[in-house]
Amino acid sequence: MGGFSYDRDVYSSSSSSSWGSSSDSFGASSYSKSRLSSSTLDASMLPNGKILESKTKNPIIIVLDVTGSNIDFARVVYDKLPMFYGQIEQKGYLKDFDIAICAVGDAYHDNYPLQIGSFAKGIELDSWLEKLVLEGEGGSFGEESYELAAYYLLQNTKFSDGSEPIVFFIGDEIPYSEVSKSQAETFGIKYTQPIEPFGALREKVKDNVFMLLNKACGKYFKDDITEHWEKLLAPQHVVKINEEKAIIDLMLGIISMLSSSRTLETYKIDMKSRGQTTARIEGVSKSLESLSTALVPVKVNGTITTTGSGKKSTQKGKRL
Repeated sequence: MGGFSYDRDVYSSSSSSSWGSSSDSFGASSYSKSRLSSSTLDASMLPNGKILESKTKNPIIIVLDVTGSNIDFARVVYDKLPMFYGQIEQKGYLKDFDIAICAVGDAYHDNYPLQIGSFAKGIELDSWLEKLVLEGEGGSFGEESYELAAYYLLQNTKFSDGSEPIVFFIGDEIPYSEVSKSQAETFGIKYTQPIEPFGALREKVKDNVFMLLNKACGKYFKDDITEHWEKLLAPQHVVKINEEKAIIDLMLGIISMLSSSRTLETYKIDMKSRGQTTARIEGVSKSLESLSTALVPVKVNGTITTTGSGKKSTQKGKRL
C-alpha cells in the first residue's frame, strides 16, 4: 500500500523486537534495521553550507530525534513512508509536496547531531533515509539540540513564494535554552544575534510547526516537558504520541486537517479504511483533538474566523 510514485512494500514491526532502550513491546521491522545501519555520515547530509530548498506548494520537513530513547522512530518512518506518501496523494490531502528527512541529536555529545536530507519525492526518499546515522546516544540532562535544528531551518531553508511548509519535530525531551553561537558556526549556520528560533521559525512557515511528543524515555509524559513545548509552539501544536506505531497516523491527521481536506471525524474514516484498529483510531483522535478544535471555524458577526494558534482568518479552516 503506497503511492503510485513510491513503489515499495510497507513493512510491519515484529512483536518480538524492542523499542529503543525503554520498552520491550514495540519495534521496527528487521528490514528497516538492516537498511538504516550507516555509521559514518554521507557528505550530502552535512548541514555545513547546505541550503534546504523546495519549490513545491507544501514542503514537509520531518526532524527525527535519533538519540537512544527515540532511535526507532527513524526505522518506523522508513517502514511506513510509502504509506504516508501514498495516502497524501491518494486521499488528496496535498496536491504539490515533497519531503525532507532530517535528524537531530545532542551537539554537546554526538558526532552527528544535525543531519540534513534534501527534499525528494517518491522512492528517492529511501536513499536519504538510508544515509541517516542513528547514533542512539544524546545527552543525559533532559535536553537535546532541537533549538539548533530549528535555527538551521530558520536560516538555511528556501521556499517558493506562497508556499505553506509543514515542519514536524519528533522527540521526547526539550531543547537547550539558547542557540550556541559556536555550534551554529561549526555547522555553517549564519549567526547574527541571540534569538529564540522556534518563534521565528513559526513565523517563517506560517505557524505550521509541530512537536510530536513521545513519552520521556518511552515511559511516561512529563508535565514540565509538555508545558515547555506548549509555550514554545502552542498547546494544539504539541501532539502526544500515545502509541509509537501511530506516528504516521498522527502526521497524516495533522496534514489532512491543516489542508481542510478532512475534519477529525472524516479522518477517522480514512484510518478505518486502511485497517487501523479501534484502539489506534481512538488514541490518534485523542491526540489530535486539541488541533481539531483549534481549526474548527466559528462565526463571528457574520464572518468566518478560525481559532488556529489564536490567529484570526477570513478563510474557512486553514487551507494549504
